[in-house]
Amino acid sequence: MLTFWQLVSIGLQHCFVPMNFLFMLFGASLGIVVGALPGLSATTGMVLLLPLTYGLPVEAGMLMLAGVYCGALYGGSISAILMGIPGTAAALPTTFDGYPMAKKGKASEALLLGLYGSSFGGLASSLVLLTLTPFIAKWALKFGPPEIFALGLWGMAVVSSIVGKDPLKGIFMALLGLFISTVGADPLEGYNRLTFDNYYLIGGFGFVPVVLGTLAMPRVFEMIDEIYTTGSGENFFSGSGKRKFFLYPFEILKHWLTLLKSALIGVIIGIAPAAGPTIAAMISYNEAKRACANPDEFGQGHPDGVVAAETANNAATGGSLVLAFSIGIPGSAAAAILLGALIMKGIQPGPMLMRNNPETIFTFFVGFAMVNILVFFIGHFFVQIAYSILRIPVQILAPLILVICFLGAFASENSMFNVYVMLAVGIVAYVLGKMSFPMPPLILALILGPLIEANYWTSILISYGDYFVFFKRPLSAIFMAVALLTFLWPWISALRGKKAKSAT
Repeated sequence: MLTFWQLVSIGLQHCFVPMNFLFMLFGASLGIVVGALPGLSATTGMVLLLPLTYGLPVEAGMLMLAGVYCGALYGGSISAILMGIPGTAAALPTTFDGYPMAKKGKASEALLLGLYGSSFGGLASSLVLLTLTPFIAKWALKFGPPEIFALGLWGMAVVSSIVGKDPLKGIFMALLGLFISTVGADPLEGYNRLTFDNYYLIGGFGFVPVVLGTLAMPRVFEMIDEIYTTGSGENFFSGSGKRKFFLYPFEILKHWLTLLKSALIGVIIGIAPAAGPTIAAMISYNEAKRACANPDEFGQGHPDGVVAAETANNAATGGSLVLAFSIGIPGSAAAAILLGALIMKGIQPGPMLMRNNPETIFTFFVGFAMVNILVFFIGHFFVQIAYSILRIPVQILAPLILVICFLGAFASENSMFNVYVMLAVGIVAYVLGKMSFPMPPLILALILGPLIEANYWTSILISYGDYFVFFKRPLSAIFMAVALLTFLWPWISALRGKKAKSAT
């Protein structure tokens, strides 16, 4: 029986085999490109490369897929910062402060903060995956439907921090998102709801066309409006700002507390089955805002907002793979693809995986850490390429984004119906945006709505109709209490501020 350090040493040796290293590098580079393109995702990139793994040694194939997974999660921040369009769902909170920073001429700083946060969070998650997988798996099994429901509710409570200046408008958009998420087949009994006999809606509205419609299309319309009102061919941004090639240690170390807290939140949320990087990023962003001395600066281009979101969503990656490699239960689509790659090579996932194939699994664990280090270095190169987008005139940038949106909406399900949905949602979102209705609450509700609904009804069924089941289990009760506190915190802070002013 090989010891832990012997297995780590073997994993390092396999990772530095030239072919394995090159496939890691290729996967990470491709992942960044895929993640930066709105409409695509880490899962999309992994699926595209899955057939290629069949003809590769198992270590090379798994390391390439790991590169795509980690690279795509960072890549999503590039379009989120430069255009306000999240390349992946997990990059949604990055848009809140990353895009305002870019419009203020701080695009390079925002991109580098996102890169450093992503690499730190990813490295933290890889260390957890490497050292604690067998132990954490036993704890993660305690997450049942009540815990997942409470966790989703906690994520929804974050809406209270992103509703903007008018809470009623923000809450209205969140409720609208929850309503849209109910379209399609009922998760419990399977009957169709609000489909109006349109078979395209049986699976509900696609997430990609709705995100592109709410976040990307209004940007295009704003650019067109800029062209026709000012006749300017200048860039949509208020100046490209100072180009940076790297950040000095003191520039990143001043965010050390945000980095540590966000990495911890990301790892914990990532381990919870079905929670994922998006919820982790939202909760981390909310915590950074809560802890800030001037929370009103969030949403206006606060660096901590970018650091918190990007650190947490990448810290959730390793956690989401814990159950997959310890007991064979994929906690995410990416984990399912990785297990599929193992099955294709004749390796059976399950509780005996680490005992029967320890060298292969530890090669992946070590490689997962190395991939995040590679993303850090090659990410600097992509930051400089992405910076060039700031110099593209609006007349070219607007149609370019439009083409990417059309391709992304169509490619998500190979359906023109999604393109029509994107256009319709885009027009409505543009009008609502002019009326100061915030879009992030709608997107967050659309992501969490199905998760909350499915786990709510499952909890009620397994408890034989006990509606207090969420408060009878320790973990779910804790999450419910934290969700309530998160929702009420803005009002508590406002009340404390009024009392402080009256006292002085």
